[in-house]
Amino acid sequence: SSDLLVLTLLSIGAHRVRPGLMAVAAEEVDPALHDQSMDGDEVNLPGSVVAVPPIWHNDDGSFRKVPEIPAPPPRKPPPLRNSTLSPWLLATRQADREQAEAEEAGYRDAPQDYAPPSGGGTPRSGSAGSAGGFSSSSMSASIPYSLESRPEIDWEVAAEEEEGGITLSQLEEYLAVKKGMRMACQTLPMTMAIWMVYVFLVMNIGYSESAFQTANVITEAVEMSTGYRPNPDGNSSRVLQLHSLEEIEDITWWLKTALLPVLDPNGVSLSGSQKIIGFARVTQLKGSIADCAGASENMKGFYPGLCYPALPDGARVNNFGAHETDDAFRALGEDRLPGEFEAWLDMGRPIALVEDRVQSLIDNAWIDKMTHEVYADCFLLNLQTNIYSRMHLGIRVRREGGIEASLRTVPLRAEVVSHWSHVFINLVFGVLLLLQLVFFIQQAHAESRLGLLKLHFMDPWTWLDVACIMISFVLVLMAVAYVSGVTGFSTMVSELGPMPEYDVLTAPAARQVQAIVENRDYRVKVTTLFNSLAEVMTLGKWVRLMSAWYAVILCLRFYRGFTGQPRTAVILQAVLYMGNLFVHYLFVWGVVVGCFALSGYILFGEQVKSWSNMGGCIKNIIHLLLGEFEYDELRNVAPMCALVWWWAFFLSTTVVLSRCLTAAVLQRFLEVRQALGEPGVGLPSQIYNFLRHAWYQRSYEGSLKSTPDEDLLTMLSADLDPGHVKKLMQMKVDRRLRDREDLASAERDKKVDVEFLVQRGLDPASAQRLIDRTQAWAGNIYMTSSASHRLMVMVARQMDYIQQEADRMQRKIRGRIDRAAQSADRVEVKHKKCLALAKRLKRAQKVPHGWTAHRDENGRRYLRHEESGLTSWTLPRALV
Repeated sequence: SSDLLVLTLLSIGAHRVRPGLMAVAAEEVDPALHDQSMDGDEVNLPGSVVAVPPIWHNDDGSFRKVPEIPAPPPRKPPPLRNSTLSPWLLATRQADREQAEAEEAGYRDAPQDYAPPSGGGTPRSGSAGSAGGFSSSSMSASIPYSLESRPEIDWEVAAEEEEGGITLSQLEEYLAVKKGMRMACQTLPMTMAIWMVYVFLVMNIGYSESAFQTANVITEAVEMSTGYRPNPDGNSSRVLQLHSLEEIEDITWWLKTALLPVLDPNGVSLSGSQKIIGFARVTQLKGSIADCAGASENMKGFYPGLCYPALPDGARVNNFGAHETDDAFRALGEDRLPGEFEAWLDMGRPIALVEDRVQSLIDNAWIDKMTHEVYADCFLLNLQTNIYSRMHLGIRVRREGGIEASLRTVPLRAEVVSHWSHVFINLVFGVLLLLQLVFFIQQAHAESRLGLLKLHFMDPWTWLDVACIMISFVLVLMAVAYVSGVTGFSTMVSELGPMPEYDVLTAPAARQVQAIVENRDYRVKVTTLFNSLAEVMTLGKWVRLMSAWYAVILCLRFYRGFTGQPRTAVILQAVLYMGNLFVHYLFVWGVVVGCFALSGYILFGEQVKSWSNMGGCIKNIIHLLLGEFEYDELRNVAPMCALVWWWAFFLSTTVVLSRCLTAAVLQRFLEVRQALGEPGVGLPSQIYNFLRHAWYQRSYEGSLKSTPDEDLLTMLSADLDPGHVKKLMQMKVDRRLRDREDLASAERDKKVDVEFLVQRGLDPASAQRLIDRTQAWAGNIYMTSSASHRLMVMVARQMDYIQQEADRMQRKIRGRIDRAAQSADRVEVKHKKCLALAKRLKRAQKVPHGWTAHRDENGRRYLRHEESGLTSWTLPRALV
């Protein structure tokens, strides 16, 4: 039946039918028309064309079986029709399949080792230089396998590969650290040479012991000198010393009876070794006289006298006393301070004349209650040591009623450079400074060529070199100026000449004017000497200050060289890391110390001398911190307040702040140790390794030509940030796995073997030795060699491997699903075509209205049109 035929064609889905069914003969049907009919296109044929397939028979007219029709040749699948998948989705999945096939082909074609760095590639890039981005140890763990042929994992071998060997990052870090240490150690010879020459220069040219002894003799002689002052009754006298003066009149009496014998060139106080040059100058500063400000009438009853305040602004003191015959009582010019008067003592003359000069000052009340300050200046020369000494005596008359005296003696060497060896050592020091400058410029130029000039000047050690060079050259210029000043001062002293023949007071009447003029000119020369000596000593003070700071800079430069030792480098990094902590701690400490100094000033300042000013308070606070203080002084003032104040200070500073600083410093040091992951190699081990490596380089294997470590580092770090490489050189690196980026870097780090280094210019023996040294160095870093670190990296690698496999399987399954969906679509199209063909065959078996089927004498079937009477073997195409 027709239904059975349709079901049969749908179940078969092919182009052939079972025997017994009529089919189109291959020799009677045009293949092109057959193909067009299979595509569903109708073709209008004339009525003479047979549309009904004939029935096969034998030659004798008997029926035979339908011959087997061969299957049609395979054709390309037809375009999808009525597909359940969108075209853009199919295109996307097609691209995914192509990518997966390319990746699998890339995995299959991946080389087993690194390629030589030709073509400008790097080990981490995908260019020709790093086409071998997989080593033999990591190849088995990185190539994905198929589900049908999954390799077995030997966990013992994997553990051995995980523990042995080195990675690319470890090799780069090892080479960078060694380069940084080598550069740091290269600064030590220059620093040591400069330091030794500088020490020799200071100890020979700036010899201080003889200068100190010369000045100390004058200081002790003046302070220990004893004078006297007769009492008003005339029967006795009081003993006077510099630091025991009580009344204003005691000053001039002490000058006459104590100071003059010491300064007398012909005396024995200084053992005849030091002689005064020129005159001695005594200067006083007077105030004004007025009623006591703010004193009421009742208060004036208790204190009926006048007050002597300082001079108000714009006021001056006029001449007084014997100003007509003595210049000491005349006011000085406009260029001097108001209220300043000056008296000269002719120390080169007989002591009796000088004493008479001072007695005239006493008789005319040159120093009175208006005097606020008195200064005595002179300078002496010790020809045995060739040293000048300037003595400056200051006496301050306090308005509170006390008298304070201070004495300062400053030595000055007359010949700074006194031997040819001093010139030679100065030349050596200058040459070393020029070499240091040349090395600094060469290093800056090399960094500039590499594009690291900005990072170079961001390094604190670079600024240390800049400071060292600048201070050294400033020191040289100031030293030259100082030597020139000393030489000029010595020339001025030699040209001073003898003092005038007569003094002003004892000159004959005929020579009075001449004596005044000559003494004034001589005083001008001596004043010029005082000013020149002050300038030279000021310059010498700056030279000593710069010399002291230069010694500190050299000490810091030694620290830079010490960074070449790993354990010392860890300590210095910890100190630099604590800089921010120290700044904040000093801020808190300064506030606390300042507050306690202020409170001590309030509580004890009025009764304890050392607490009477803020400078003394801060000094006492520091002594308290060091455990040196006099508690009895505070207790005598206020027992309970002193007890509470002292315990509050002790608890807040010694107990709290000091302990917090210790804990913070320890914590910061442990953080640095934890970040670096190593305590650092000790100095004996470093020296042993250096000697061993030097001995190896002298052997036959070590003398073979090989790629230098610096060139190898440049080759490997071509794709790294130069700043990161510079931090590796300075060991400023954190080896901890802090985030996922660090973990990913450690997980994807590539293994390095001998072949990798051989392809980059190393001989096999040197390559294996470098790997062994790097592996031994990495084994000392407990942060990267610990079991937890290695376990974390291994788990990360396995997770990455599983992720890759899951992605690959997802792509493969998606491709298979897409192919199955396309196959289902093609089957659906075939089924629809078969159904259409079956319907056409069913219609072809039915005789249309107006046609009848007949058979001739041979049994062949033919059709007859009843209306027209025409016959045909087949129906016209239009009726089928």
